[in-house]
Amino acid sequence: MNTPTSYRTRLQLKANLLVALRFIFAAKKVRIINIITGISVLGVIIGTATIIIVLSVMNGFRDLAYNLFLAIDTEAKLIAAQGATIHVSDSLLFELRSLEGVASARKFVEGKVLMITDRQSSVVILKGIEPEAYQDMANYLDEHRRPLEEDGLTIGFPIAYKLSAMYNTEVRLLSGKQIDEGLAAIQNPLLRSSIDLPRLRVRNFFSAHRTYDDIYTISSIRTAQKVFGYAPDVVTGIELRAKPGVSDEVLKARLLQWLEEKGLSAQYSAESLSDKFRDLFRVMKLEKWGSFIILLLIVIIAALSLIGSLTMTAIEKRRDIYFLYCIGLTPESLKRIFLFEGLLIGMIGITLGVALGFVVCFLQHQFGLVPLPYAESFIIRAYPVSMMTSDFLAVILAALMLIFLATLYPAQRAALLATPSAEKWRS
Repeated sequence: MNTPTSYRTRLQLKANLLVALRFIFAAKKVRIINIITGISVLGVIIGTATIIIVLSVMNGFRDLAYNLFLAIDTEAKLIAAQGATIHVSDSLLFELRSLEGVASARKFVEGKVLMITDRQSSVVILKGIEPEAYQDMANYLDEHRRPLEEDGLTIGFPIAYKLSAMYNTEVRLLSGKQIDEGLAAIQNPLLRSSIDLPRLRVRNFFSAHRTYDDIYTISSIRTAQKVFGYAPDVVTGIELRAKPGVSDEVLKARLLQWLEEKGLSAQYSAESLSDKFRDLFRVMKLEKWGSFIILLLIVIIAALSLIGSLTMTAIEKRRDIYFLYCIGLTPESLKRIFLFEGLLIGMIGITLGVALGFVVCFLQHQFGLVPLPYAESFIIRAYPVSMMTSDFLAVILAALMLIFLATLYPAQRAALLATPSAEKWRS
């Protein structure tokens, strides 16, 4: 039920809004006011559109790096809470595959080894995976359709260049355990048998991200188990690939909840892709919001010009303001009129700026209008774009806050013009 007070308040607000609209679109005697107002609106449009475009491009680069990491890694992993290995059973894999948001659950073995060829040697990370996981990285392989072979290795191009390795180059892998055994054999040659190193060959090459290309070597899971001396049921962990629309952090949270419900938290732990590359993603996030703050200066400059525009409007309309005061409007109502006027001008600029930013990002995403410089050297041809609702909301709220703060001084000035002490300004 509406009370007389609330009804009167709504009428006052409506009247204040109508007067504010009148002040915006009414002809000004001093044309410079219209020019300054137009510059303010244009500044808000350019500022909000630029911020949205830059944030979306940064999101695109983050998503690109994230997806490249998924060539070798997955969104989440089940690993040992203590130690380097876990024992895997079919029932454990079945339960993990039944979790909400899990597309697949596959075993993997990972660790550092010494890779030796006839010419060179280097420390690399050996990762043993299942054939299905190998097929998932087919787009990053030199020979896309070549299957994962038991005696074969797939290495990154930088490693191949460093070790002068080509197709069918013979390679030997030496794990830390085998190095310890070799040193012990040197000290006690009569008590130790010779170390049997598996003879492997380079069967394929991959190129995904330098984080992996420079150090990772892929093999079958059984080959990796032989190199590290693991039993068939012993692995480093289980990789969980998420279904579309499920983030790595959400999948990790569900995995931790499942471990808690099953009472397995002391035995297993969970790691997300964001955990593994926490420092990189933190730096990218800082760069993104640092750019946001710097580009917000464009909106701040536009807001400062709006202060001048509204102040000049208040001075020009001083007689109208005094007339409104005489017919019953209070100084607070007059203050609200100029607050509404500034906010309406700001909202026009923000709306057009957000729309412009969205259109530019959409066209860039669909058609790649702006190519990357030296695009032939990259895996993508144009700047990547990924629009996020949270970015749009942050830009809108920040711009509105700046516009609101900018209108406070002109609104206060307009309220003072209606008081008897301002008689000299109304003449």
